[in-house]
Amino acid sequence: MILGISSDLPSFKALNFREGLNVLVADRTEESTDRQTRNSAGKTSAIEVIHFLLGSDAGKGSMFQVPELAAYAFHGTFRLGGHEVSVSRRGDNANQILLDPNDAALLGVELSQDKKANRPYLPVKRWRELLGHHWFGLPHNPNGTELGASFSPSFRSMVSYFVRRNKVGGFQSPERQGDKQQSSDWQINLSYLIGLDWRVPRDIEELRLREASLRELKKAIREGAFGRMFGSAAEIRPELNRIEDRMARLREQTANFEVLEEYRTFARVAADARRRIKAIGHELVQARQTIEHLQRVSEVERPPEYAVLERIYRSAGIELPGVVLRRFDDVKSFQLSVVENRKAHLAEQVAETHARIAALEAEMEVLDGRQSQIMQVLAGKGALDDFTRMGEELATLEMQATLLREKLRNAEILEGKKNQAQIERLTLHERLQADHRQREGVLRTAMRRIDAAISGLYDDRRGNLIVDATSKGPEFRITIQGDGNRGGIDHMEIFCFDLMLYQAARERFAGGPGFLVHDSHLFDGVDPRQVRSALLLGKSVIGDLGGQYIVALNSETLPLLGLDAEIADDILDPRLSDDEGGGLFGIRFELK
Repeated sequence: MILGISSDLPSFKALNFREGLNVLVADRTEESTDRQTRNSAGKTSAIEVIHFLLGSDAGKGSMFQVPELAAYAFHGTFRLGGHEVSVSRRGDNANQILLDPNDAALLGVELSQDKKANRPYLPVKRWRELLGHHWFGLPHNPNGTELGASFSPSFRSMVSYFVRRNKVGGFQSPERQGDKQQSSDWQINLSYLIGLDWRVPRDIEELRLREASLRELKKAIREGAFGRMFGSAAEIRPELNRIEDRMARLREQTANFEVLEEYRTFARVAADARRRIKAIGHELVQARQTIEHLQRVSEVERPPEYAVLERIYRSAGIELPGVVLRRFDDVKSFQLSVVENRKAHLAEQVAETHARIAALEAEMEVLDGRQSQIMQVLAGKGALDDFTRMGEELATLEMQATLLREKLRNAEILEGKKNQAQIERLTLHERLQADHRQREGVLRTAMRRIDAAISGLYDDRRGNLIVDATSKGPEFRITIQGDGNRGGIDHMEIFCFDLMLYQAARERFAGGPGFLVHDSHLFDGVDPRQVRSALLLGKSVIGDLGGQYIVALNSETLPLLGLDAEIADDILDPRLSDDEGGGLFGIRFELK
């Protein structure tokens, strides 16, 4: 319960709260303009002060860091563990909560010591844990417990349903106390508040993160960032099979390989023999062609036909002189000798060519035999460098095969994890459904409270609390006939939801926080009749439970409600106004 807030800022208007309905009214002056909004009165600022004192973040950009406020302390008095406890916090030292040592002793909390300022203090984190313990049943020290791990119920998330903030989108939907709140956060915290098993949505969120990591990894693989270590199993297997087959062949070759030291010499001799045999083949063809040519030439060699010449002259009636005839005989004898010599020379050339052919054939036979001998020696053997090369190739292939096996294993793991995640999601969905069946009484109670709230607001409308066990976690929503247009009915769904949460916390945690705070933004666009009903319903339900319903309203709204008599004693003093000094802080300042 909140008993009061104050500050050592001289112009700050202290507010004291009591059980039941507390209405903080902001008056609008006649001098107010459209630019001078009612927010300057400080209704919303009062809610920010409450959050500040309840351990909200107050870093750069916080209202409590502006120069006009940073050096001033804000004080809050709360009922905690059956004790009235006062704390202080300053914007320029926002990590420290000042708590009286006697109060700390009553609450069983150990203070730290600020050596520079020579004063005890409570770290903001420990203050949150202390509030969470007394108001929501969280461990006094959650370290090492499942409630201290990631994705567990947190004090700040839960208390923000009891003091919604408009500036963070707290009035957008019932299940969210901020527009940036992740679905897992509201699923876990609402499950805990209502009394469902919050561990199931926690496990669903952890699974979602693993699935997201798998998707990111697969995306990186497709884009080549991890191409050396990952790939598709279907693509890797054929490549690995080819390399393993080549490795098997190389292993067999190396197993049967015999190193011959003179391998290179023998190989060169065999190569020379092959080249010489090929050259001899060309020479033999040329030699045989030469013999054929010489034989043809020898056959056509004849002496001149001198007798024919003599007959020609005689037929012409010319008698050749004797001296001429003698000359013909001399020439004839000479020509005969020349022809005989020519034939003898040709025969000699033919014989020499035959001899050359025989020699070449003999040389070829020798070379062929030598080559056959060398090839028999080299059969199944090789040079040392060839053996080394084969070993190096085998080692390279083994490295490639090792990498591919690792890639295949990774690919199978990824594909297996995807399948495993699908199975796990189905299992978690079944767990969630089973939890909702087992805790049907909890859900029925929450639904009855929502029904009662809707009936208290409307005579002609009906609505439902729907808690759906989906594969993505529990879904919480309220439907009232005519909703969905972001109007007044949607805001009243938030009112009904918050009232149900207050009742659940009151019952589950021996009183819970003991307060519910609503800004005037909740009633924007709401028919005055429903605003009236909401105030009276909140006062009745929460007041009967010994708690407090704190509401901030604009003064011009009050006459429309017709509640002057019913809430006259519930309006807080002082009333705020939007004139120069009438706001909560009593000063004006600009927020970044």
